[in-house]
Amino acid sequence: MKLGEALSWAVQKLRDAKVPEPQTDAEWLLAHVLGTSRTNLKLNWDEELSEGQWRDYEQLVLKRAKRVPLAYILGEQPFCGLTLKVDKRVMIPRPETEQLVELVVKRLKGLGRENFMLADIGTGSGAIALALASKFERATVIGVDISAEAIEVAEENAQRLNLTKRCVFLHGDLTEPLEAVFPPATFDAIVANLPYVADKDWEQLEPEVRCYEPEIALRGGPEGLDVIRRFAQRPIHRLLSFGGFVALEIGAEQASAVQNLLRQRGWRVSVEKDFAGIERFAFAQR
Repeated sequence: MKLGEALSWAVQKLRDAKVPEPQTDAEWLLAHVLGTSRTNLKLNWDEELSEGQWRDYEQLVLKRAKRVPLAYILGEQPFCGLTLKVDKRVMIPRPETEQLVELVVKRLKGLGRENFMLADIGTGSGAIALALASKFERATVIGVDISAEAIEVAEENAQRLNLTKRCVFLHGDLTEPLEAVFPPATFDAIVANLPYVADKDWEQLEPEVRCYEPEIALRGGPEGLDVIRRFAQRPIHRLLSFGGFVALEIGAEQASAVQNLLRQRGWRVSVEKDFAGIERFAFAQR
């Protein structure tokens, strides 16, 4: 079977399964099987697939047709210029979180130095922690997650990216491990992408998210604020150095509630919008 014929079959199979981007995903899967790029595929439509390649491709397409996330099938996800290993133990990093990293980097650069001590709460695959470490060569980043399995993935990613000397991952709930290990005024920034999907929104999510990604990393209770509320109640201000800040990714329509939660604890809060114009990021300082 020729590449073009295999791709046409795959696109139709994924379209029938209501996969959101059938053409793109079919191309990614074929490129993965052939060990090439999507660009090269388009230059070689008339090449023949071997029996083994067709068999492998067919299996991957059928898996995607069951709505298994593309990133889990490929085993990796691009994030802020890095390639991260991902599997069912961790949530797949999103473009919105890349924007959060960009905003944090901008604020840190405004401090006029690069030797930062940073924390990433709810680190998952280590995406935020590793991205920040890659942006600042003199930064040390501590990632924390309540899932021991997620910590395993984060550590694997740190090894793959040669960042183990500057990224340390701790197993525990929110900032508790930091409070137990580090003295006051240690961190220049504490970044957190915590579960914020409200119960009422859970069933409306795509099957890729609802059926395959770890619920503990996504679901935030009736209003989506349960974990964020507990985070706000921690003595975070004691961990921050002078001029330090907290950065949170939040759900759509949660900005007002999150601002109130933080202001009640004595924080000055500002909110930034994502590329879709949604109030997505909250920044807090004392």
